[in-house]
Amino acid sequence: RPYDQLVRELITVDGLWTDSPAANFLTVTIDQNGDNQPDETRLAGRITRAFLGVRIDCLQCHDDKLDQIVLGDSDQTRTGLQSDFHQLAAYFGSVENSLTGIQDKPAKEYHVKYLDEEQEKRVEPAVPFYPQLLSKQDSKREELALWLTDDKNRAFSRATVNRIWAIMLGQPLVKPIDSIPLHGPFPPGLEILADDFSEHGFDLARLIRIISSLQVFQLESRADFPLTEDHEAHWAVFPLTRLRPEQVAGSIIQACTLTTIDANAHIFRQLLRYFNQNDFIRRYGDLGDDEFRDRGGTITQRLLMLNGTLVKERTKDNPIANASSRILMATNDNSKAVETAYLTIFSRLPSKRELKHFQQRLQQSTGRKRSNAMNDLFWILLNSTMTDFAGAPRGASSAARLKDVASGVSQEIVPAVAARSRVRRFQ
Repeated sequence: RPYDQLVRELITVDGLWTDSPAANFLTVTIDQNGDNQPDETRLAGRITRAFLGVRIDCLQCHDDKLDQIVLGDSDQTRTGLQSDFHQLAAYFGSVENSLTGIQDKPAKEYHVKYLDEEQEKRVEPAVPFYPQLLSKQDSKREELALWLTDDKNRAFSRATVNRIWAIMLGQPLVKPIDSIPLHGPFPPGLEILADDFSEHGFDLARLIRIISSLQVFQLESRADFPLTEDHEAHWAVFPLTRLRPEQVAGSIIQACTLTTIDANAHIFRQLLRYFNQNDFIRRYGDLGDDEFRDRGGTITQRLLMLNGTLVKERTKDNPIANASSRILMATNDNSKAVETAYLTIFSRLPSKRELKHFQQRLQQSTGRKRSNAMNDLFWILLNSTMTDFAGAPRGASSAARLKDVASGVSQEIVPAVAARSRVRRFQ
């Protein structure tokens, strides 16, 4: 379905989440310790950041005093006001959660106490820009949804293109991803893609095909010259970006399972992945709505990878579930076993040095020790720097940027082997 239809469904959905999964977009804002109702202010912040690329959360408490939030039309711009935020939140003022799920209750109103007033007042719904695109509808949520996804609402097209670009290349065209200037300036590529997206009925598949056909998407993350942040900022190379927590968890689970885990997988495998992934993300650090912010790794994250339950369970003897055990069962050829492990985790073959090193370790072991050596190989590869980044599989990065992870043995693999030996002694 076209993307605008999907977004409208998220905003206007009624009923229980079990029958209408889109209702989760509204129910996720419910405070379980409160009145068990959707939070209008959280919803206002979510839709502007996710669908318009505009961050107006700070207007919830006060007017913009620093001229950082520019609203209004292009011919009459103005700074954001506290009323802008709450008038937008008022579109969800009639939403109620009951035994029958999400529904509109027309008699329900939205009230707020403004900073410069002593008492609460009823707030009428209004949009912060392009009011001429509004059309009268039976439901306030429907009015908002149609305004937001109107093909003349350029903010919607730009925000979607910027987000899809970030998903595919790891970084958005405009940073931060939820702070796109309403009236520019914009990168030329963003405007061209936004025009095409709206002109072709908000077709996500077409947008993805176009981006994937661009030269910038097909670049490698390595170069024959020293790389700087400017090279990535101007898309001279494919940017190296840290994987998001859910990507790290998904990569570990999939790499250690030879069977593809997707919507067609057995329900047991899907449920197991769901619970394992959620627990890992909670401990690793859920980025929430800031999934594309620039960030570095933390000591806690590294310790979780070294000693956490997910990696430990996925790198132990288990001929039914774990790839390390199943690979050894499938072949007695140590070279093929090492190559399969690298292909499973890195989607590349090992270098000659890496192959020789791990081949020798397998050859020196038999029986249970050989199984331990294969489990160690998986543990070491999962804990290498290369698994932290998107973009690395396209080509080995420079030594300064990725610590020579592709060379393996001397720079990272040998210390990892030693670390694995120390960890094993305490298990």
